[in-house]
Amino acid sequence: MNRLLWRCCALIALLTAAVPCFAQDAAEPSFPDLNFSGSLRTRYEYLDNYTIRKYGVDDRDNFLLTRLRLEADLLLRPDTHAFVQFQDARLFFSDFNRHDFPPKCPYENRFDLRQLFFETTNLWDTPLGFKAGRQAISYGDNRIWGPGDWGNAGRYTWDGAKVYYHTDAVRLDFIAAEQVLYDATRFDGNHLPFQCYGIYAQLPRKKEVSLDLFYVLKHDAHGNTAGESGVGDLSRHTFGAHATGKLGTGGFGAFDYAATGAWQTGKHGRDDVRAWAMLADVGYTFNRRMQPRVHAGCSCASGDSDPADGRNETFDGVNGAVDKYYGRMNLFSLKNLIDYEAGISIQPAKKLKVSADYHVFYLVERTDGWYYCNCNAQRRDKTGASGRELGQEVDVVARWEVPLSGALKRALKSMNLMGGWAYFIPGDFVENTGNAGKASWAFAQVEVLF
Repeated sequence: MNRLLWRCCALIALLTAAVPCFAQDAAEPSFPDLNFSGSLRTRYEYLDNYTIRKYGVDDRDNFLLTRLRLEADLLLRPDTHAFVQFQDARLFFSDFNRHDFPPKCPYENRFDLRQLFFETTNLWDTPLGFKAGRQAISYGDNRIWGPGDWGNAGRYTWDGAKVYYHTDAVRLDFIAAEQVLYDATRFDGNHLPFQCYGIYAQLPRKKEVSLDLFYVLKHDAHGNTAGESGVGDLSRHTFGAHATGKLGTGGFGAFDYAATGAWQTGKHGRDDVRAWAMLADVGYTFNRRMQPRVHAGCSCASGDSDPADGRNETFDGVNGAVDKYYGRMNLFSLKNLIDYEAGISIQPAKKLKVSADYHVFYLVERTDGWYYCNCNAQRRDKTGASGRELGQEVDVVARWEVPLSGALKRALKSMNLMGGWAYFIPGDFVENTGNAGKASWAFAQVEVLF
């Protein structure tokens, strides 16, 4: 366990001991209050002609994933609590095993500490607060900061701290953290070799419109970041904004929209960073039976136009989730990518939602690579002769929250069933750079919260 986590844990212990000094009055006997909860998720997946590591394998894999999370939340007063969460994630029946994924296995994380933090707001009746310890960090639509919870082990967990300044005019979070490196069988005490610092500002919602502003610094001072011009430190700054809103909430229906823009600068080794991303989605929900919603969107992130000019122009996906955003099959991440998307969703019954989406994927720059869900280049043609079209994908997903009654209702908070199917047709770039062929994926999932 590194020094940062030790310091966070020491801070938690110190503050927990100090809580009685500013805790609730004796007239409010409901504190402290200890609550236990958890979840169990089981998912079967079928993959044809691709794996989580590689596309075009000309093989199939079937496996079962399980993930158990157990939580305890100690509420010391309405705005102060200590939280701990354990996780046990496992993989069964796959052609892979945990040793095939050094140094981080996305499928397995046997019984381990996922979160342990102390959080307080309105400290001493001021707008100040903080959250310190091991934690998941999530903001907005999860495209910049997100836990990536679709993955069996989860995508991101952090050792660090957030300092809050929350008023009616703005909610400011200041972040300093290191990303936990999941170990399949041992305690997760190591980290990826960089630190993240950030500011996330949430402005007051006005009617149906919200606006967030953010800044993230990803920094690695080990001097081993390789760029086109040589090896050096990593210092990548991301500035951006995220907005959501609705228009016309009555009558025949309502429009909704979401947009994110980000710009990156700094140093990648000895290269200058110049990268960007633009994301937008517009939908319309009809006030009719089954609440049909249609939507269209585009996700675009820059690529490197010249692999030898000393400029790094490939957008770094920061700490964002990739599941569901760029196709359900997780063949792509937000790097050198154009993703045109259109879809429809309906609710045939109460708490049952069915959606279908269609994606068309292109490279932004022919001379840069196709980046997989692990953010590494899957294939690349530096000559640019292989074209830009990556392919097309169709996704169909259904989710049902099962009505509970009797003993199940007393024992469980909720039970959710999900199932889906996806199909990928390769484009010119994929066919010209290696094994191609159509790929498909299917899954069935049960999750209970207790």
